[in-house]
Amino acid sequence: MTIKQKATCTLYVVALTVTIFHTRVSAQTKPTPTGPVRVWEDSKPILTSEEGLPDPNPPFDLFNRGRFYNYPYTLRHNLVDRRVPRQWRALNLENEYLKCTVLPDLGGHLYTCLDKINGASMFYANPTIKFARIAYRGMWAALGVEFNFPVSHNWMTVSPVDFATTREPDGGASVWVGNIDRPYGMQWRVQLTLRPGGAYLEQKTVLYNRSDTRHRFYWWTNAAVEVWDDSRVLYPTQFTAAHGFRDIDTWPVNSAGIDQSIVGNHKYGPVSRFSYGSREPYMAVYHPHTNAGVVHYSSSLDLPAKKIWSWGSDPDGLEWRTALSDNNSAYVEIQAGLFRDQETYGFLDPEESRSFTEYWVPIRDLGGVARANPQAVLNLSRRTSGKDIVDLEVALNVTREFRNASVRLLGGSRTLATADGSLSPRQTFRKLFRGLPSNATYTVELRSDSGEAVLRHTEGEYDFVARDQVHVGEQPSNNYPPAASFGADDFVLLAADQESNGELLVALSTYQRGLARFPESIALNRGAGRLEVVLMQYGAALPHLSKALSWVSHDHEAAYYLGLAEAAEKHDRSARTHLEFAQQSQTFHGPALMALAELEAGAGNYQRALGLVQAVVDAAPNLTRAGEMELAFLRHLGRQADAQARVPYWQKKDPADSFLRYEAVKLGATDQALLAHLAGDPQRILEIAAEYISMGLYADALDLLSQKYPSGPQVVSEPGTLHPTYYPLIAYYRGYCHYLLGQDGRADFDAASAMPTTYVFPNRKESFSVLRRALDVNPQDATAHFLLGSLYLSAGETGHALEQWEAARRLQPAIPTLHRNLGYTALLSGESPQRAIDLFREGMKYDPHNVDVFLGLEQAMEKAGQPAGERARALQSYPDLESAPAAFVFRLVQVLSQAEEFESAEKLLERRFLPREEGGTTVGQAYVTLRLNHAATLAAKHNCVTALQIVTQLQDPNATVPFTTERLARYTISESAKRSMSGVQQACQ
Repeated sequence: MTIKQKATCTLYVVALTVTIFHTRVSAQTKPTPTGPVRVWEDSKPILTSEEGLPDPNPPFDLFNRGRFYNYPYTLRHNLVDRRVPRQWRALNLENEYLKCTVLPDLGGHLYTCLDKINGASMFYANPTIKFARIAYRGMWAALGVEFNFPVSHNWMTVSPVDFATTREPDGGASVWVGNIDRPYGMQWRVQLTLRPGGAYLEQKTVLYNRSDTRHRFYWWTNAAVEVWDDSRVLYPTQFTAAHGFRDIDTWPVNSAGIDQSIVGNHKYGPVSRFSYGSREPYMAVYHPHTNAGVVHYSSSLDLPAKKIWSWGSDPDGLEWRTALSDNNSAYVEIQAGLFRDQETYGFLDPEESRSFTEYWVPIRDLGGVARANPQAVLNLSRRTSGKDIVDLEVALNVTREFRNASVRLLGGSRTLATADGSLSPRQTFRKLFRGLPSNATYTVELRSDSGEAVLRHTEGEYDFVARDQVHVGEQPSNNYPPAASFGADDFVLLAADQESNGELLVALSTYQRGLARFPESIALNRGAGRLEVVLMQYGAALPHLSKALSWVSHDHEAAYYLGLAEAAEKHDRSARTHLEFAQQSQTFHGPALMALAELEAGAGNYQRALGLVQAVVDAAPNLTRAGEMELAFLRHLGRQADAQARVPYWQKKDPADSFLRYEAVKLGATDQALLAHLAGDPQRILEIAAEYISMGLYADALDLLSQKYPSGPQVVSEPGTLHPTYYPLIAYYRGYCHYLLGQDGRADFDAASAMPTTYVFPNRKESFSVLRRALDVNPQDATAHFLLGSLYLSAGETGHALEQWEAARRLQPAIPTLHRNLGYTALLSGESPQRAIDLFREGMKYDPHNVDVFLGLEQAMEKAGQPAGERARALQSYPDLESAPAAFVFRLVQVLSQAEEFESAEKLLERRFLPREEGGTTVGQAYVTLRLNHAATLAAKHNCVTALQIVTQLQDPNATVPFTTERLARYTISESAKRSMSGVQQACQ
């Protein structure tokens, strides 16, 4: 093409573009007037799995047999294979373009966000809440958007959380959800906002360490999106990384030649990959099936990491579709996080917070996504129309009205075509630019009437790392030297890694081993002392932190944690000295001043305490725990008007905060839902009471603990939650407050002692003083001894735990879980297996329906070298064998197999509902393993006819076992199954 011909073609394109653009705009319907966003609460009926009561056994870290650390939460493993209609509270947002629903009683999930233009939901609005064992505590469901902090599928993912609704000054409205976790005392809160005239959902998140010690964390926003085989995962990246950064592969076509962006190609197992080497801020899923999709946007300054997850459509993936839905629907998860993968955790220091913003944008009739931001989404595609000639198709969605917008086509810096007009979210702008030279690169730009560049995209230009800087394939791993060669720094690094994975007791052991070899190491002493404070082992922390500070006198971290330990040990003068020094550091300024304020308040110096807190607020005006203290001190000092004036400021920061809500009520506000919300979880009450006690406001704590809390349908709780009236720690705290006020608390202590302890797992530092005081008043209080033993073991102090539990055993041996706790602690802390056997056997008398008593007995018997047959008899003596949980059944099958009682083992698998657990044993695995063990045993005894018959018929259906032949087939091709079959065949040659 000559230059003259090219210019002619360009002029033709310009003329055609203007004509078509104006014709389309003029044909648009007039937008309806924009009004305020609606926000309201109602309920939504959803078919939901029934759930039995949770495991009554406290999941102490010491007993942990997996990667999930859950204490002081219950384990929710009791899944029932039955769905019933259930009304779920729903928080709704609606403007002219979107209608979104949040379910506060299912972890605050954003259930659905409906695009009112085309009727499509951005997210997977699963019509059935079908639980499966996937989350930290067990129960999990696939639906909508899940908020993961500080761990994945977190402790409250399907539990009631704090919530509120607010209206925004611009006419928008917000739904707030959040939670303060019990293991760490850290908080997440999410504000979901619709604005008038906006076809997007804004998500603002704050992560906040409200506690006085550092804790591990990560954040992943996890959005489930329903998909079909033709759905496309549109990640702007050239590479992906595996979990743990084990390997890097290409995207979208991987090294095996499979285009993983097409969901229908996920035929070879799950797909779980992290974007690598891209700073692009968006990701998307588009469905040709519905010509709709969703875009997620977050700046690389906010959430730089992205992940795609798919169960896949191999037999295992199809089985998970059945496990998680009643309509066999499929979904993928698009996830955004702070760190490069989900094996990476960071630490939040006390009073440290992180905040970031995300946007969700519905898209329609685009065909794909080439560029996106919160204001517009563009797809740009080429079509060959002749030799060296292409047509360029532009499709554009906008998320608000643009009057007199300008869409420009550029070749380099030269404008080739311009179209001016109005754009609306109601219609997709689409234009085909014809007859363009194929050897050029084109740019599309959208500008507002003010000239602001709304979106700009150049073909093929993305913020990617250079390909020649990436090594595709297996990545080198970082390995520690042999243990005998460890230096002090190696111990520090290993312990920090263990802390980041939640293995606090393991990390403490690592610090202790390091100190045994390097007792003068500053880093080891600091690390050990800091962790001992986290674990509430304050006495043990003092010498370690003192030594670290004696070597480096300007170590603000060591000084801060030493101050906390001294305050806990009632060494107030020394605590003040070290905290006053620590507050000089920016990191510890706020938490040190707040700890000093608590010391001053405890001494009755409330005005001084208020001044310290206000110094924190002046320097860090977003710390809501400091705001809670400010309100409480102002009110206590009689400055009601000043306190009332500050309430709106703090409630704007966190309108769902229960402490702020309670303070507002004490200052005259009306909040009819507050007491019902607090009644839904006694720990919410204890959270506020503990804060009042730490501030020396004992009468306020007593008033809260003495409230008559409602019951009935307005009180929403997770299974197993006790009402505050019957929760012994509420009564113990109430009695303790009486004593702090110089009153007699014996009546409350006596009431607490008579209450049940099932599902009562203490872990707060304040509970030490509470329970010790109860025992000072009545040393024969078995309940207080039992709960204090649990508190000690939660802190890793096995000796003190055993001492308290033995006292409880002498006084009241029938306390549920007592013998289970004693037996496992003895078994895992170095005592003889026989000691554990005796405790477990005694537990069979006093706690006969506790599965863990029998599992612990079998474990102790195995450690003592007792034969499999005797161990099987111990397990078979469990009185509720027909309703035993899956873990028990699988273990009994395994032990019966070891005892060569194969028929009895196989009968256990017949006609049972044994729910799937992600990463756990399945019925199919257990059955195939059992049959192959039987074959191997027969082959060893030269009964080769029967042995080979078992092998050849391994995939044949068994009418009494609840799974299909197809599902069995995949277990027979595993490497372990192949080795077992080969062994049988070789033995029988």
